[in-house]
Amino acid sequence: MLADEERQTLINRVKEMKEHEIHFINELNDREEERQRQRLQSALEDAVKMIPPVLDQKAFEVLGQEVAASPMDHWEDVIPERCKMKFECNELGEVTDVLWHPNGKYFFTAGNDKKIKMFELLNENYVKKCTFTGANQTVTRIDMDPETKHILGSSNDYAVRIWSIDDQRHRAAFTGHTDKVNSAKFFASGKKIASGSQDRTIKIWDIGSNRCAKTFFPGSTVLDIGTNDRYGMPLISAHFDKNVRFWDTRCDAPVNSVLLNGKVTSLFLSPDYQTVLCLSRDETLSLIDLRNYNILHIYSAEQFRTSSDSSRCVISPGGKYCAAGSADGQIFIWNIATTKLEKILYKNAHEGSAVLSLAWHPAGNMILSGDRKKTCCIWK
Repeated sequence: MLADEERQTLINRVKEMKEHEIHFINELNDREEERQRQRLQSALEDAVKMIPPVLDQKAFEVLGQEVAASPMDHWEDVIPERCKMKFECNELGEVTDVLWHPNGKYFFTAGNDKKIKMFELLNENYVKKCTFTGANQTVTRIDMDPETKHILGSSNDYAVRIWSIDDQRHRAAFTGHTDKVNSAKFFASGKKIASGSQDRTIKIWDIGSNRCAKTFFPGSTVLDIGTNDRYGMPLISAHFDKNVRFWDTRCDAPVNSVLLNGKVTSLFLSPDYQTVLCLSRDETLSLIDLRNYNILHIYSAEQFRTSSDSSRCVISPGGKYCAAGSADGQIFIWNIATTKLEKILYKNAHEGSAVLSLAWHPAGNMILSGDRKKTCCIWK
């Protein structure tokens, strides 16, 4: 009885500490937001003084913000030719993940500096819009909910966190893993989160109650997570033991698994949700059919080398191409249907530093890449 009381007291103390932490982080974000607002107000006042008078107001049309906020239509998959923009987006080192907003106007980066940063793409330039803080170690993976209101980040500090995109406020922290969280994704229409950890477990978190709803025990380190609300099994996991496992969240054991020839570092669902692309440490990518769990295609190249256990792969929005970054700073692009190596984006942009993360622009005409030494490149 005494042990139960002590346990409950300890749980209450931990909850109070977490609430204090979230409150403190939100206060920091509020102060930073106020500073940014004041700087912006000052800049606007200076800019207004420099605007010449408008002679014919009827000659101008103002477009509402709804246009920018709506998802971008996919045009056509285009293989980029060269690096158009190159910049340091990280104070410390690895750019572990990159992500485009569905409207194509904004993008996000995460890395060793324990932060998620949001940038705006402006023609041939970029502007940093805001920073999401609160993680205590490297942010390993980022994802956005279907309504594009929240962004999540998994972290090496054993936690998964959610922030509001509009005000950068820290909304929730999900703790329960006992080792680094390598990946996390929204699923169930944004109502739940799936996370995979170095502790060899997969956890399902209910966002409404902030509780762990279920824990799976695959028996191997989870290197990446994929979620699929539209076809087949809703949960896919990539593992250190070379297996890709497929889970029905109502069952305790995987429904199926596919054994590859190396540690599986990354998963990426095709636009039609019927195949999943897997990157592994045997220097290949494999395309698995989710209807029958057969391997449809394998992609490889003589010079391609998977750069790390956290290297990411990507499929173009139209499903025509797949790509992955190499340990020597190059980016390899293959034709999905024929497996032909279509292009290598050369290493003069990343200067030989291993490319860890990739994201294809929603319009299909650009690739965003992040490397081991602070640098992001936009290829077009």
